Amino acid sequence: MPHTEAFWDAEPEERQSESQGKTSGGKVFVDEISIGDHVDSQFVIHRLSLREYDKGKFLSLRLGDRTGKINAVLWNHAEETHRRIEEGSLVHAAGKVNSYQNEPQITLDRLEPIDPSELDDPGAFLPASPVPLDDMIAEFDAQLAAILDEDFHRLLTEFRNDEEMWRGFSTAPGAKLWHHPYLHGLLEHTLSVLRLCRAIAPNYEGVDADLLVTGAVFHDVGKTREFIYDFRVDYSTEGRLCGHVYIGAAMVERLIARLPGFPAEKRRLLMHLILSHHGETERSPILPMTIEALLLHNIENMDAQTAAFQREMNKARGGGKTWTGFVNLIGRYLYLGEELEEDDGDGGAGEE
Repeated sequence: MPHTEAFWDAEPEERQSESQGKTSGGKVFVDEISIGDHVDSQFVIHRLSLREYDKGKFLSLRLGDRTGKINAVLWNHAEETHRRIEEGSLVHAAGKVNSYQNEPQITLDRLEPIDPSELDDPGAFLPASPVPLDDMIAEFDAQLAAILDEDFHRLLTEFRNDEEMWRGFSTAPGAKLWHHPYLHGLLEHTLSVLRLCRAIAPNYEGVDADLLVTGAVFHDVGKTREFIYDFRVDYSTEGRLCGHVYIGAAMVERLIARLPGFPAEKRRLLMHLILSHHGETERSPILPMTIEALLLHNIENMDAQTAAFQREMNKARGGGKTWTGFVNLIGRYLYLGEELEEDDGDGGAGEE
């Protein structure tokens, strides 16, 4: 995209001298960036604000790709640039990486919006599940084959054979920010919930395991339309207006309508699992009122929270840290534990 002079603060000679380091010869990933580098690459804006300082206004940004996020600041032409971009925009950013509050920060001298069609590599901006997709699909198919109830098996087979639904289900993230926030994250989360349902159901008398597992498959299916996930994860208009609980229930209702003779009671029980799976009326239309609904709520919440805790803790490990940074989404720090000293092999005897 041709640039305008408003996006450039350095003279051509200065830009040429700064071309050493990580430049536009290819995509530069956030995890490759070091303090002192000159960066010239494509990113997605995850956070954006126009702020004031003693000489006027500046832009504070959070840029990212599939490997992570980095802070950035633009001091010149901030208002003009702010009118051209927004959160979720793709941008071409160039500048020098400095340290601010012990974190790398790009001081930008160039910031241009770019069209998604101009991406060097669309896959560079969204992380994907660490679990191979083929393995997850094979596990899902095995779980489907294990369903003994004929009606639930028919319903799940109809879902699996719907190319559009399956494509969305096997691609969508589990959330925007908190748990499984990456491509194929919804399938990864669902499979983990399925395993837990299979393991826990036999522990309680009278649990309909096939109903529970079918509810587990569909509990978050609405996220396939709640989110957009092209080069960033964000809410769709339908997602913001309706939410994935309603969207998912409507999707399953349409699937059931394709199956002549599907029992009304099984439809009611399954819809109840989907509608109550958040377990509180602030986030679900209704509270769990069956054993299967109670189990699904607790199992899926346990998996989501545990996966998110593990991700935050794993990101912070190393360097002798005992705590993560403050996790805004849950309003707390997470304890990593103190590193235990290794046995020196002398049987525990101290020095004389």
